[in-house]
Amino acid sequence: MVIGVLVSSLKAIVYDIMHSRDFGVVEEKGLLHCRKGDIEVLFYLMEGLDRKTLDDFLSKSSSFDGRKVLATLTVLPADFVEKLPKDIMVWDREAIEHEIGRVHIERVVGIKDPGLVDEFVADDYPKLVSSEELDRLEILEVGDKIVKPIVNASDAKEIGAKTVKGFRFRLELVPHYIYRYACALYIDEHRLGMQEGTIAINAMTNEPADWPDNTEFVLSIDQTHQRLEPMIDIDEARAFVLDEIMGRHTAERDVVRESGNVTVTERKKVTPKRDEIVLESLGVHYLPVWCVEGVKGVMVLNAGTGKVISEDYYSKDLS
Repeated sequence: MVIGVLVSSLKAIVYDIMHSRDFGVVEEKGLLHCRKGDIEVLFYLMEGLDRKTLDDFLSKSSSFDGRKVLATLTVLPADFVEKLPKDIMVWDREAIEHEIGRVHIERVVGIKDPGLVDEFVADDYPKLVSSEELDRLEILEVGDKIVKPIVNASDAKEIGAKTVKGFRFRLELVPHYIYRYACALYIDEHRLGMQEGTIAINAMTNEPADWPDNTEFVLSIDQTHQRLEPMIDIDEARAFVLDEIMGRHTAERDVVRESGNVTVTERKKVTPKRDEIVLESLGVHYLPVWCVEGVKGVMVLNAGTGKVISEDYYSKDLS
């Protein structure tokens, strides 16, 4: 089997997608053999409407008991797909674009989302929310503090159209543990002064971030959304925020002192004392984010500020 440039890129994409669900991937005679426990999946990567090579794959894999997938970035005619054996799953361009988006968003948000790979292990996976479903708005009571969104579905679609040519939109409420803190800074045992601030710990990814004190909140939102549950508890969040405070306020400073007739410059560490840091927990607050999947890539948008959290554009091979 001759693997062209396009198929080589597709192979790397399938590797990434399957690794996101902890499948081991081995290339054997131009095919990708994926395994996770007792589950086996065989991928045939097709470049163009190569019926002869496809027939060869079907013949050689006829005794394979696992799932078989035809993956391609080529547009397949309906009659071509209809003639495929019923045990062949087709991953076309749209399906692959969605899976790339799922992998990226999972890494950013920190929670696994249902996708095509889940079809290999279960039949009862939930369906994704489409952009059309987002238009059917209903008031959903949440009962927790939610950052007031300023970006609605129409705004997200407009932004997504101009950037990644978005075709799928999902609003998620991402939990954050919020802490106010105060700490004294020391050089050796000499106290220098105080530092104060507010820090948020993303309860899905453990990532710290500054949290503006003038943030506006609401108790419910009138958009269809998914509310994510924290992946860490309050004690774990407390440890992460202490690590962040120690890291951001620890630095080295030159200290000049006189020793007789000699001026001595020493490099000293300025740092808080961990056990003296005062923390005030403000509880769990939810940050609304738009996850946008598009033809050109994926984007995660802070619905509370309108700022882009991350953008990831697909390879030019997919454009």
